[in-house]
Amino acid sequence: MKLGFRHTALQAVCTVFVLCFGIALLGRGQAEMALAEDGVHLPVLMYHSILKDSARQGQYVISPSVLSADLDALQQRGYQTVTVNDLLAYVYDGVPLPEKPVMITFDDGYYNNYVYAYPLLEQRGMRAVVSVIGSQTAQYTENGVENAYWSHLRLDRLTEMQDVFEVQNHSWNLHEYGERRGCLRRRGEDAESYASLLREDTEQTQLLLTEAGLPTPTCYTYPFGACSEESERILKEMGFLCTLGCEEKVNLVTNDPACLYEMGRFNRPAGESTESYLNRALGE
Repeated sequence: MKLGFRHTALQAVCTVFVLCFGIALLGRGQAEMALAEDGVHLPVLMYHSILKDSARQGQYVISPSVLSADLDALQQRGYQTVTVNDLLAYVYDGVPLPEKPVMITFDDGYYNNYVYAYPLLEQRGMRAVVSVIGSQTAQYTENGVENAYWSHLRLDRLTEMQDVFEVQNHSWNLHEYGERRGCLRRRGEDAESYASLLREDTEQTQLLLTEAGLPTPTCYTYPFGACSEESERILKEMGFLCTLGCEEKVNLVTNDPACLYEMGRFNRPAGESTESYLNRALGE
């Protein structure tokens, strides 16, 4: 009788343990599901100029070999590239994003992006976002000059690269320091004059691109990452659905459209290993 009692008690303890363990696993699964439903973590990488000349490399210039290593490492880690349009489809229409999405961006629209970045991305089946300075694209479209060191992408190159690059707006001519930093309001400038300037400058680039047959940009990339509540309000009124800044943070993309404004990005400098940069940028 005593042996039977002990055996029954042991069975009861085991049953309770299994039930508790099962409930814990279920709770963990539900928590992970809830986390997935709450949003997707999205790192955004920021590149600028790509040049082989080591003397030119620095905070905003890296070599093609560094970019190549970064792209290979992203794929080895299981990341898949997305564009702004993919984010809009997720936020507004519920179209799923990859399990491990990453957005690669190139600022300013340098011609060397066509020479070096375009083939590297194309070979790997990867996509990216290029944000152009409208006045520079207009200038080099008109004069036809192409120089990897200093010229910017012409409209025909932007059209040619659409299989890889999604084109977005990086202002018409607001890349300057001084009384105005980027697209911010100058000290002493009245609100109406400022709003008019920002709208007109932004619209010039919109018209340049759309009149060339390119899709209307839906994202504004802030010059120097400098933004304000005022600039955000004006750009939203103009119909922009996304803005890119320069704060280094991993974004959480949800079904709330507000998550697509002032998105964080990680600048890619020369002199940092691929492993170090990606560990920092991917939040791993």
